[in-house]
Amino acid sequence: MSLRPPLPWLLVTLAAALLAMFLAAKNFQKTEAAVAAAVFAILLIIAAVRTNAGFWRRNEARSSTTPRTALWQTTLLVMLAYLWCALAFYAIYLGTALHWQHGWEYGSAMLLIAVGHIYYLRRLSNPNDPVSAPSALDRAVRLASYQAIAIAIGLFWLIQSGKLSSPKGDWAANQLFLAGGFAVMCLSVVIIKTHAALSERRAH
Repeated sequence: MSLRPPLPWLLVTLAAALLAMFLAAKNFQKTEAAVAAAVFAILLIIAAVRTNAGFWRRNEARSSTTPRTALWQTTLLVMLAYLWCALAFYAIYLGTALHWQHGWEYGSAMLLIAVGHIYYLRRLSNPNDPVSAPSALDRAVRLASYQAIAIAIGLFWLIQSGKLSSPKGDWAANQLFLAGGFAVMCLSVVIIKTHAALSERRAH
């Protein structure tokens, strides 16, 4: 299974965004760190839209891409979102003078979620695995919808709580929660939209 646009290009740009946020946090530059986090989110969303946009056109020729393959492609981006945030938490709260006692905890939680996605991706790459069955794919998409709703609620709370302007050391963490949460929420919506489009097309 291949990802479009090229995965190497995406990994390089994500690495650059991670380095930029680390350096900004190291120098306590909040605005620059926020821009780097935003770039990370935008990169993943653009990659997902470019990969899936063709599936959403009603007049598109019948696609040979299966719902399983499409789900695999976008789930890979979700995994990268969690992995990027995990690495950012570790880099900032273990590699700079910025202090927040929960930094490594959230980094570890994000890393665990990323590893879980890697395991799921390995199973999903096998068309004979139970997770590749149509009913299992439908359940995975429903979970993506629940995830999108939960994240939307969390982001609303984060924004209205005023934590994004926190003078404490958690300001970088809040930027990561906002950027990472927004990215995963949008990717979840892409998963839902693509699965619905491919399922409808195959039903006709």
